[in-house]
Amino acid sequence: MSGDNHLNPPKQSRSRKTLERIVQAALEILGEQGHKALTVQTVVDRAHSSVGSFYARFSGKEDLLDYLGERLWDEALERWDSAIRSRNWSEIDLQDIAESSVSLLVEIGVSRAVYLQALDQAQGMNGVAYNRFRDRVLGDVAEILLTCQGEISHPEPDLAVRLGLLAAEGMIQGDQAALGGPAPIEVVAGEAANILLHYLTAGSPPRAPVETSEKVDFFDIWS
Repeated sequence: MSGDNHLNPPKQSRSRKTLERIVQAALEILGEQGHKALTVQTVVDRAHSSVGSFYARFSGKEDLLDYLGERLWDEALERWDSAIRSRNWSEIDLQDIAESSVSLLVEIGVSRAVYLQALDQAQGMNGVAYNRFRDRVLGDVAEILLTCQGEISHPEPDLAVRLGLLAAEGMIQGDQAALGGPAPIEVVAGEAANILLHYLTAGSPPRAPVETSEKVDFFDIWS
C-alpha cells in the first residue's frame, strides 16, 4: 500500500507487534480524544513502547496519521473486494440492491467511525485514500445494479445507474440548510433510494415488500 512510503517496514515478528501496538494506541486516542490529543508521547505511553521505537518506524506524528489514513482505507478496500465476490448478485432484485447501496453510501459518507472522523480533521489529511475508496465503491455498486438490467427501464442503463448513484450521494452529503434545517439522515437515505429507483425504472412503482426478500448487507466497513 502507498503508506509504505512513510513506514520503515518491520522485518521481525516482535517489530510487527510493536507497530500494531502503536497503531492500536493511536486509533484509541483518536477515537476517545480526537487528533489534537495525539502526540508521539501519548501514543508510545499507551502502546507501552518507546519514543525510539516510534521514530524507527515513523518520522513524526503527521507521518503516522498519513499511514493510518491510507492503511485503514486500504483494509476497507480489501474487505469490500471480498464482500462483492462472495455473492451471486443476479439472485437479488433491483430494489434491495438500490436500498442497500444507498445505506452503504450513508455509512461511507456520513456515519464514519469516530477515529476516521478524527483522521479527516487532522492536519495534512487530504482525503486521497477516502476518495479512492469512494470511487471504487461507486463503480462496483454501479456494476452490481447493472446486473438488474431487466428491471431498469431507462433507455441508457449504464448512464442512468452512474448518474443516479451520484444524485443519491449528493442528497446524502449535501447541505440541508435550504430545507429549513437538517432532516434525519435515515429520512434522507430513504428518499434518496426512492429517487434512485424512480429514475432507473421511469416511475414504475417498486414491488411490495416481501418478508423473505434478502436484505443486502455489503460488509462491515469499520470492523
